[in-house]
Amino acid sequence: MAFLDGLRGLAALQVVFLHYVSAFLPVLAMAGLGPADLLASHGWQAAIARSPAVFLINGYSAVYIFFLLSGYVLRRAFARIDGFASGLWRRLVRLGLPASAAVLFAGALLSLDDQAHLHAAALSGSTHWLGILLATPPAPGPVLRDAILNSVLTGYAGANGFPFLRHLIPMPDLLHAFDPPTWTLNVALSGSVLCLGLSYVERRRRALLPYVIAALALWLGASQWFLFALGYALAGLRRPSPGRLRQGLAILALAAGILLCRLIPPAPILLLHSLLRHQHPPDPFHFSNQVGAILIFLGVLHLPRAQHLLERRLPQFLGRISFSLYLVHFPVMATIGCSVFNLIAPRSGAVPGCLAALIAGLAATLPVAVLFERHVDRLAVRLSRRSPPFLAPVPGELSS
Repeated sequence: MAFLDGLRGLAALQVVFLHYVSAFLPVLAMAGLGPADLLASHGWQAAIARSPAVFLINGYSAVYIFFLLSGYVLRRAFARIDGFASGLWRRLVRLGLPASAAVLFAGALLSLDDQAHLHAAALSGSTHWLGILLATPPAPGPVLRDAILNSVLTGYAGANGFPFLRHLIPMPDLLHAFDPPTWTLNVALSGSVLCLGLSYVERRRRALLPYVIAALALWLGASQWFLFALGYALAGLRRPSPGRLRQGLAILALAAGILLCRLIPPAPILLLHSLLRHQHPPDPFHFSNQVGAILIFLGVLHLPRAQHLLERRLPQFLGRISFSLYLVHFPVMATIGCSVFNLIAPRSGAVPGCLAALIAGLAATLPVAVLFERHVDRLAVRLSRRSPPFLAPVPGELSS
């Protein structure tokens, strides 16, 4: 299953590309724009944004691939865990420790320069994306609250994995997050709860599992939580030997998925979206990327050639540091990347400025991500495997 790590690594790199392009070439990434705005836009950025080539920077679909991967790998992981509370505790540690460390890192970096991203937004025109993020000054109190509470446990208003909490706990808008990509971790935690429930059903009443998943599919509809359930379901299916027909279908799924992971939804997706309007679909743009992510995931699962490519050295390296890369790239982009852009763009233009910022940002981010993976991520993995004694199930609970 090493190819899954490679897929995760490339998806993380897509997110990095998306954020740099959103910050410095906002029309190309549709940052702060809607499909109607993009259709009305002209120039080479808009032309690329309307084409399938935009898949290279499509971090939107990459996030949905993360959710599918989570459901897929958690099925096997939770099969070895006894007790719902123990499994939840382990996921909290696994997600929470790296997230908290990343927010503290972001706060420290932003305290050195919390204005570079505002100057860059004014230069690039990303006033409706980069210019409105990081809205809270990096004081110790807000940074600690974001690190301990918001990044995983409560999430953010408008980007929350537990919708009922919005009425119980005051939570800041994502604009006030010090490391905005952490919004997905609260959703990942809620998806973990969903997978824990499915694992419980599988251990106690395995015959009921298909019916429970089918009922969940109807209830969750086209929401992002469906992706966790789908990933969990796919992990339990046998993958037969790939014949020519099956490989051909996998190639078609992969190609169709890439074509759907675009910024302007095609007509068939708009029709499907209208048919599923009562199934909680997101807006057509995100719905198209969800469907595209599912097709890409299915294609990779059934295409050995794609798996072999994902098992090569570079994708595997990116896969190993993918979580760390995802967590630390944004504060580096908002400080070092923006400072480089502010230096280059006024003299040479936005494109050279963006390229210089990306090169400098990656040169700084990759070593940080390697160190973060080595000293924080691995520690989180080790600690997550140690369920505290007060959560360990007693023999009677295991046999009941």
